[in-house]
Amino acid sequence: MATKLGIIQRAATRSGNRTITSLDDGSVIAALTSEHYDSIADEYLTQHGWNFARKAEAMALTSLTPEKPWKQVWAKPAGLLSLQYVQDEKGQRVDQQERSTAQGACCVVENEYEELFAVGTYRVDEEEWPADFAMVIQHRMEAVFHGGVSEQHDLAEKAARTAELKLQRARVRDQRASTATDASHWDLAAARSRRGAFDPRGYR
Repeated sequence: MATKLGIIQRAATRSGNRTITSLDDGSVIAALTSEHYDSIADEYLTQHGWNFARKAEAMALTSLTPEKPWKQVWAKPAGLLSLQYVQDEKGQRVDQQERSTAQGACCVVENEYEELFAVGTYRVDEEEWPADFAMVIQHRMEAVFHGGVSEQHDLAEKAARTAELKLQRARVRDQRASTATDASHWDLAAARSRRGAFDPRGYR
């Protein structure tokens, strides 16, 4: 099972650096991780419709009033990286347009609904990543550490190329795998129960 700290520890040692015991220990490795890791993970997760990162989450109705013919504005769930479609409580797809608003990333819809769910790619925790995807991120962080700590740019480029090669292999494996995911990702009742952790006012 992958963890963020485990990925960073392996990337640090494989790039010839000292390992770390904490992600906020004040070391150069920790600083580079803080600067690069999350944006790299988000980029690679967004590049492909990964089965393990695809799920439905409840949206939150905002108080915003859209222009006609749109009738409601719904806030996207936290952690949504790439929206595929919006569905209602019956699982039917809903016509929508994505918008950037004062309450954050939202979708406008033409009819009035009591519940809507956003289906797409989410920033899932490392423990949900397949081993091959975790290895992709590890190699990409090795490239960061080679270039940012020891300034071994040739090794940084080699590690980056390895990450891209393994990314392609992981994508092929993912495409050949079953499209079925964890049932909790698609159970609308489970999505409703997770809504309590989401506050649309947290958007900026």
